Amino acid sequence: MTKESKKALIKLCIFALVIGAVIGGLYLIAHLLGWTKMTEEELQSWIASTGAIAPLVFIFVSFVQVTFIPIPAAVTIIAGSYLFGTWMAFVYSYIGVMLGTMLAFGLGRWIGRPFVDWVTGGKEKTDEWIAKLKGRENILLFFMFFFPGFPDDILCTVAGVLPISWLAFLIMQIFTRITSIWGTLLFMSGQIIPFSGWGLWVLGGVAVIGIAAFILSMRYADAINAWFLRFVDKISNLFRKDP
Repeated sequence: MTKESKKALIKLCIFALVIGAVIGGLYLIAHLLGWTKMTEEELQSWIASTGAIAPLVFIFVSFVQVTFIPIPAAVTIIAGSYLFGTWMAFVYSYIGVMLGTMLAFGLGRWIGRPFVDWVTGGKEKTDEWIAKLKGRENILLFFMFFFPGFPDDILCTVAGVLPISWLAFLIMQIFTRITSIWGTLLFMSGQIIPFSGWGLWVLGGVAVIGIAAFILSMRYADAINAWFLRFVDKISNLFRKDP
């Protein structure tokens, strides 16, 4: 190993230790304050109590929910819908979630398995996720982010150690986060589509369509994955300068 390589390795280790210490500190503070076990009502009351800066606090909560604090995304999004209304809850959630998503992916990419294993709960859990996604990373992650209910924080960090480019992951998030956040607001809040009467028919129809789409995506996963990579290459070429 050359002298330059040793220096680079030392810098990387120091960087990983600093980031790990910051993440651990933030999680410990959140745990001591009880944020990691907040219910939807408790989270809503706490954000509302911050007054004029409530939108900024909500964006921050949406950000850390993806990266540092294991709060289900549905809890924060639905709490936001009661506080700010459907449209503003979507905007605030989208900003916070996108920022947190890209940071979580970056931490997984920069720190690697130590951070990912910590987020997933151990090496075995990480290996299980990698085995499930192997060879079909783009299409499986796309649909997991597309539909509400999957562990977004875990998937973002696991994606960091998978063969997915920054641009591909960003494009995936731009589209899927819109649908997943809107899906949560439409189908899980009960404010727009009720959990009774005609709402049950709508929810049932959406569930059937979603299952059918997922089954078809698995059947044609290789073709869809190849198309997605070609699309990413075209977008990437737009930003490349001619020699």
